[in-house]
Parts: sequence; structure tokens; C-alpha cells
Amino acid sequence: MSTKTMVRRTKSSNLKYRGDSRFPPGIYTIHLPSTCEHTLGNRPIHLKRSSAYEGKEIGKLRDKSGTRKYLIPSKEPTVYPKIMTRKEYEDLKERSRMITKEERQTAVETAEKEKERLTKESLARKEAIRVMDMKKDREKDPRTREIEEEAKKRTMHILERAYNMRLEQEQEIQKCNRLILETKCRAIRDAQIAEKKLMGQEILEEEKRLNDMIEEERRWAIKEESRKEEEKAAERLRFAKILKEQIIENEEQRILEFEKKQEESQLINLNNIAWQQDEIEKLRNKEIENAKVRQELAEGNEQLKHFKAMEEEENRIIDLRIQTYHRLKEEREAKKEEEQRLERLKKEQEKTRIAMRTVQAHELQGIKYHTSHSAQIDEINAARVQEEVEREWRRKEKEEALKKLKAQRILQKEREKQINNKRIMQAIEIERERREFERIVRVQQAAFYKEKKELEQKQQQALIHRNEILKQVNEKERERIVERQKMFEEGLAIRAETAMRKKKLQDAMERKCQEMRENNVSDIYINEVKRMIETIQ
Repeated sequence: MSTKTMVRRTKSSNLKYRGDSRFPPGIYTIHLPSTCEHTLGNRPIHLKRSSAYEGKEIGKLRDKSGTRKYLIPSKEPTVYPKIMTRKEYEDLKERSRMITKEERQTAVETAEKEKERLTKESLARKEAIRVMDMKKDREKDPRTREIEEEAKKRTMHILERAYNMRLEQEQEIQKCNRLILETKCRAIRDAQIAEKKLMGQEILEEEKRLNDMIEEERRWAIKEESRKEEEKAAERLRFAKILKEQIIENEEQRILEFEKKQEESQLINLNNIAWQQDEIEKLRNKEIENAKVRQELAEGNEQLKHFKAMEEEENRIIDLRIQTYHRLKEEREAKKEEEQRLERLKKEQEKTRIAMRTVQAHELQGIKYHTSHSAQIDEINAARVQEEVEREWRRKEKEEALKKLKAQRILQKEREKQINNKRIMQAIEIERERREFERIVRVQQAAFYKEKKELEQKQQQALIHRNEILKQVNEKERERIVERQKMFEEGLAIRAETAMRKKKLQDAMERKCQEMRENNVSDIYINEVKRMIETIQ
């Protein structure tokens, strides 16, 4: 594959770059990285590697497909130095420079001066344009002048309207408007009151006419009511007659009904008597049956009692038999035990008799031997006992003496040990008190020096604070003087502005009064409004 050779002359030098399209201009402007021999810090300025594994730590890994290589990440940075032009270097140097407070203040003042200069130039240009427009106005034809005058009139009308609307926002004008509105309301109210009086008079006349009509209607209604009452009285008489006839008929019907009910009640009573007799007969039969049942139950109870007595007798007989059996069994066992006891007693008596015989034989043989040595044995035994008693007493005395001596020695050692410990503790306490005293002295000296230093610092700070306060007081005094001068100047301007404003308000109020007069408002209300306006001013 052929490559296209490119030739480009750089801005920084007259060297030519010859390369191919793989290295576009602007990136490598002098030579290729592969031909560069420059170094910086013993490192090439371009990253030149023949392969991806060059200069890197490689590891090997075995798997099913065989052995393969892998790169081990390195902690060293792979960023290389950059070659920049002088312009880039100067820009970077300019951006990294620290701007001081004086330079910043100078820049601000320069910007303000530049702004003032531009403002003056703009005003000068506007003035020049205005002069040019005025010159052109003189050169225009009459038709154009008429159009401009009409536009000027419209503009003046708009400005006048805006001026009037602005005046309407003033407090005095608002009060004047309220007074005018109140006056209008009062005039309207007076007109409404007059109209209301007229309407009241008309209403009274109408009510009088209606009352006359109502009176006529009432009289006619009374006559009609009396006629209706007479008709109702005749109707009531007719109804009373008919009602009386109906009452008589109802009374007769009630008597017939009563007689019929009497007959029915007699029949019912007879039926009740027959039913009661039947019930009494049924009760008697039931009592007889109950008596029979009670008799049968009594007989059954007697039989049960007889059977129960027989059962109890049988149980008693069985118990007696069991008791007899147990008694006989106990007698047999007692007899057997007595026989065994007698047999054991015989055996023991036989053994005792044999033992007595043996003892007697031995005693007969030993009497002869003991009679000759008994006195000597008693003396020996007494001497031995006396010696043992004395030996035991001497042993106890010796043990007591040894214990007492040992206790005295231990007590002496403990006393000496306590004395030594007390001396050591006293020495330690003295040393500790000495060190504590020295520490307290050092702490007090340090505190004294610290307090002295703090006092000096406070005095110095107080002096600085006093100077700052005096400086602030002087600054405030100067500002107060400047403010007083400004206030005086502003007072003059305010007085002039107030006089002009008062005149404008007076003109506006006069105009409003004139508008009221044009609206055919009575002079009484107009004069009253003028008096109120004078009180406002």
C-alpha cells in the first residue's frame, strides 16, 4: 500500500516535515516519533516501543488450549512529557501568575476609566446625531413636517397622560380624589333621599287606595259569610234530624244484637258446663289410674327391699366365712411361730450350757498361775502408768516452751520488718513531697510567665484596639460632616422640588374642580371640596 508524502513548513522554524498520511500535520510537526532521539529526564519524549510487551512485566498462564501470555499492570505512570510552542508556554505562564491586590485595583480603575470614556463618546455621538437630525428637519418639505407635528402631538398627549397618571399616584391627589368621590357620593345620596321621599309619598297614596279596596272586599266578605252561615245552620238542622233517626235505628239494632249475644252466651255456657263435666270425669279416671300405678310401685319397692335384705344377709354370711378363715389362718401361723421360737430357745440354752462348761474348765486351770504373779503385775502396771503420765506432762511442757519461743521470734521479726517498712515509706513520702514541691514551683513560674506574657499581649491589643476605635471615630466624624453637607444641599433641592410639586398638585386639583363644574355638579359641593382641599394643602 502506497503512502502519500506531505510537506509542511512550521511557524516556529524553517524545518520541513516530510511524512505520510498516517501522521497528519499539527501533531508531529518536525519528525516522526520513531526517528526522534531527544530525551528529557533520561526518558524519551516519545513513547517508542517495538511491540506491546516491550518494557512491561509479562506472565504466563497455562490452560486447555496451551500457554498464553498476559500483561501484569505496572504502578509507574505512562504519561510522557509534552513539547509546546513558545506561545503556549507564555499563555500558560500568564495564567499561572498570581494577581496582587494592587494590580486588581488598578485593573478595576482602568476598567472604570474605559467605561467613562466609552460613555462620553456615546453621548458625543448622540449629540452629533441629534444636531444632524435638526439640520435635516429644516430641509424637509411641509408635508413631512405636518406628519412629524402630528406625531409630536400624539407623543405630547401620551406624555401628558403619563404625567397625569403619575400625579394621580401622589398622596394629596389621592386624598383629593377621595374627597371628590365622597362629595359625589353625598350628592348622589341626597338625590336618592329626595327620590326616596317621593317614592314614600307615592307608596302611602297607593296603600290608602289598597286599604279602601280591602275594606270594600271585607264588607262584601262579611255579607257572604253571614249568608253562608245561614245556609250552614239549615244544613246542620237537616243533618241533626237525619242523625237522630240514625241514632234511633242504631239503638234498636244494638238491642237486637244484645239479645242475640245473650242467646249465644247461654249456649256457650251450656257447652262450657258440658266440657267441664267431661274434664272432671277425665280427671277422676286419671286419679284412679295414678292410684293403681302408685300401688304397683309400692309393691315393686317392697319386693326390692326384700331382695336387698336377702342380698345383705348373703354378704354378711360371706364376710363371716372370710373372717373365720383369716382367724384360723392367723392361729395356725401363731402356733407355728411359737414352735419355732421354742426350738430356737432350746438351741441357745444348749449353746450357753456348753460355753459355761468350757469357761469353768479354763478358770480352774488359770487360778493356779495368776495367784502367784498378781501382786507383781499390779506394781509393774502402776509404775508404767506413772511413767507414761510424767512423760506426757514433760512433752507438753516442752511443746509449750517451743511454741512461746517461736512466737517471740516471729513477733520480733515482724516488728523489725514494720520498722524498716515505715522508714522506707517515710523516705518515699519525703521524696514525693520534694518532687511535688519542685513541680508546683515550676508550674507557678510557668503560669507567672504566661500571665505576664498574656498581660503584655492584652495591653498591646488594647492599644491597637484603642487606635482602631479612634480611627473609626474620626472616620465616622468625617462621614457625618459629609452627610450633613449633603443633607443641606439635598434640603435646598427638596424645597425647590416641593414647591414645584405643590404647584403641580394645585393645578391638578383646580382641573378636577373644573371637571366637576363641567359635569353639572352643584356649586355647594364644589365649594365644599375646595375648602377640604385647602385643609389638605
